[in-house]
Amino acid sequence: MNLNDLSPSGCLTTADSLRCDATLPDNPACTLNVHFGMLLGVDELRTEQGFHIGRSRRHQRLLHGLGVVAGYPLTFDDETFDLRVGPGFAVDALGRDLALDVGQCVNLVQWWLKYQNDEAFDDLASLEYATIDLDVRVCYSTCLSSPVPAIAEPCAGNASDIAYSRVCETVTLLLRRNVPPPEAPAPAPAPAPADPNVDPSPETPPVVPPLNEAAKNHAALALLLSQIDTAAPDPIDTADLCLPLGTLRGVHLKKDADGWTATLGSIDLNTRPLLLSTGALQQLLLPLLAQAPLSGDTTKLKRVGRTGKAGT
Repeated sequence: MNLNDLSPSGCLTTADSLRCDATLPDNPACTLNVHFGMLLGVDELRTEQGFHIGRSRRHQRLLHGLGVVAGYPLTFDDETFDLRVGPGFAVDALGRDLALDVGQCVNLVQWWLKYQNDEAFDDLASLEYATIDLDVRVCYSTCLSSPVPAIAEPCAGNASDIAYSRVCETVTLLLRRNVPPPEAPAPAPAPAPADPNVDPSPETPPVVPPLNEAAKNHAALALLLSQIDTAAPDPIDTADLCLPLGTLRGVHLKKDADGWTATLGSIDLNTRPLLLSTGALQQLLLPLLAQAPLSGDTTKLKRVGRTGKAGT
């Protein structure tokens, strides 16, 4: 269920996917061993591309993670029934950039009329009076551009052909129905057997001395650092690499004598993963580090210069 095809004209009605089937090489393990007189072909150039692209993606995936870095606001217009996705930048599970430079929009009524017969809505009692939740997702995509004359492949029948000389990274925006999994009933806890040797009267809780602000910050920082997982990353599930941007709660679609209308209960941004930039992390952690109490002998402070040697 495509939301748009990233046309720079804003709201759109049709999608053009004829050129969006390109792939970029991703191989951070090997690069070219260039030598004098070496014959360079398509495979060699793609190997050089894949080395740098793969290293960049691996760096982002393992060092930074995935999530929305900046932007991607979601807004809904009650009068025109348009859902708008603003410009933004994110990183997916493979470390690929998800950059949207121009805001996009989709009319929820038109979207519903196009996709209401999909099997995802087969359980609805009525298609003319429905209330559903929708996930807004952003997916990595590529598009070919800049066509130029090219030599045709062997046995093509023509002496020349047209090929695209550029591969452009872009994104595709999707709307998918959000159906929460059924919750399994929690088993009833078994009553604890009574111990005749235990006094049933409640005990007085121990008195904990209050912490000052520096100690609180130190404890918060220690807890934060203890939760960092440095284990080997889990295998990446490539079945769905699209990144959630938010969930539209209570999308109500109704057909009456005046036509179709769409209303929205709320926009839930808690379903989107966040990826904090280095600047944001510094703003969060530096105040804690500045107020945390120092431990050990602080009478002598050592300074490490450019040579790597420590001095007083």
